[in-house]
Amino acid sequence: MNAISINKIQMLASIVVITCVLSACVETVTDFGFTGQISGIIKDQNGNPVSADPSNPEFTVFLLGEEETLAHELRVNPDGTYANLHMYPQSYAIWVEGPVDGPLQGDLFVDLKGAAVTKDITVTPFIALPPATVSVSGGQFQVSYEINPSAGHTVAESRVLISTVAKVGVNTGNGPTWQTRSVDISGNSGTQTIALDDNLLNMAKRSEGNGNLHIRIAARSDQTTRWNLSEPITVKAP
Repeated sequence: MNAISINKIQMLASIVVITCVLSACVETVTDFGFTGQISGIIKDQNGNPVSADPSNPEFTVFLLGEEETLAHELRVNPDGTYANLHMYPQSYAIWVEGPVDGPLQGDLFVDLKGAAVTKDITVTPFIALPPATVSVSGGQFQVSYEINPSAGHTVAESRVLISTVAKVGVNTGNGPTWQTRSVDISGNSGTQTIALDDNLLNMAKRSEGNGNLHIRIAARSDQTTRWNLSEPITVKAP
């Protein structure tokens, strides 16, 4: 075997060794340093959760980090909670935008450089909406509601929402696998009778909710286009 062939073999062997070593050192990186964690509840002045529709950006918690120009948007859930468990660990301004009076940008700050932060935020909803109470009789729902506008607000619109969607909002509507009914109501308290049609009931029984229907009250102040919502309650379709 000549010298050129020996050199080629040695070169190939070296490449194989280097490739094996490099392959052994390759590690999938999943931690990019986003270890900051924040969670909390949006509450009213009485300590009750302020509900929202997480599919709608109208009620959102914002966090703006140091030297950042674009705020992080954290949606508020129907139980008033919000969370982000993968934030970059630094200090943030935190505020709320929606149909509420609450902290504005520059009022509150959180530091996510250490342990996970729990930050409950107190706001005054334009319209406070306790959960509805529901009874079922003869294929109809009797939905009792209470609507409490804050000072300076009057109710421009109010509705009962009934849906196969657990987090129903005013824009949920109907689709191939879900059904929603929206019924206008009047007065700041009362009981609304709502007939349950076959399409709604059949879809409830076909959905993953095992025959559940979800009911909440929605109301809009005359001072905004955004809606306040009660916490949804869940009942079995008759």
